[in-house]
Amino acid sequence: MFLIASSIGMAATTLGIIATIILMIRTKDQLTRAVISDMVFYSMIGFYMIWRMVNHTQINYEIALLAALVGGILPTMSAARIISKGRR
Repeated sequence: MFLIASSIGMAATTLGIIATIILMIRTKDQLTRAVISDMVFYSMIGFYMIWRMVNHTQINYEIALLAALVGGILPTMSAARIISKGRR
């Protein structure tokens, strides 16, 4: 039962990633693209978290911690640079 639920979750996450990539290709605004790229990154983290519940490896927690650090700091900095148009 858990395997079926995790497969459905991975399929839904994959469809979400594909939809956001299509939206990223169709939009022209740089700020919107930055926000959408963050959505794709968070969706990939979610896909990995679902996948790791089924497949056990030794570095699961390290990858999750690194993704949380990178997902919290870099999107904020990149969005700030885009909003300010590169000015420091």
